[in-house]
Amino acid sequence: MSIEVHFEKHIVNHNVIREADAKGHREYIIVTALAAMFLFGLFADGWQHYQWIQYGYRIQEAQKKKEQLTEISQQLRLERASLRSVQRIDAIARRELGMVVPARGQIVMLHAGAPLTIPTQQVQQARVEPPLQTQPAALELKR
Repeated sequence: MSIEVHFEKHIVNHNVIREADAKGHREYIIVTALAAMFLFGLFADGWQHYQWIQYGYRIQEAQKKKEQLTEISQQLRLERASLRSVQRIDAIARRELGMVVPARGQIVMLHAGAPLTIPTQQVQQARVEPPLQTQPAALELKR
């Protein structure tokens, strides 16, 4: 029978200084730079794809809002047309406000050069109807 004996020898190599491997260091930097560029390209592509999707959502949302606003605009145009109807305004004026067609002499026409005061009732009648008889000068002085 054979017996094998092994002896372990502990070597302390704290003081051993290894030479710097310039070629290995250069390769490490090149591989790290290539990996960083690959990851940057991957992230840029992912970000671009994400932005593409987000812009698509925004465009779709804007189109829906445009359709809603177009519909509201059409409804408001129809409402404005119905509210501007002369027959409707006339009916409301007569029924709810009690208005009637103005009598002759009630309408006052203003011109661009006219003064900014409302003429009195006597002045309006003087313009509409000429006086039936002229008064003597003595009576005009007493007024």
